Amino acid sequence: MGIQLEGMTELVRQLERLGAKAEQVKKDALQAGAKVVQQAASEKAPKDTGKLAENIVISDINEDGTVDIGPDPDRFYGRFLEFGTSKMAARPFLQPAFEENINEVQQKMAQVIRRGLGL
Repeated sequence: MGIQLEGMTELVRQLERLGAKAEQVKKDALQAGAKVVQQAASEKAPKDTGKLAENIVISDINEDGTVDIGPDPDRFYGRFLEFGTSKMAARPFLQPAFEENINEVQQKMAQVIRRGLGL
């Protein structure tokens, strides 16, 4: 599932030109945006036992400069809930968490970038 934020590609390109400081700012911005989605996904996750909601994690930054947000590996059934199965309807919580909070994600990331670059 790939989601692209408009304008972020150019911003990331400009950050990369700033070198090591920009790399840390980029990491901090990704983490800040991811935390917004993580919180929303935890709130939206089905609460049958509560374990899924408590175990929504953010990955380390991937080689392509992205992060993954979702259930920890021990909560593999979260994928079944998100996408459904041949015998169970989907009960999405990750995609809606992102879509409903896209503006806040962008605001948080922009705020971290401005602060990190002293703007």
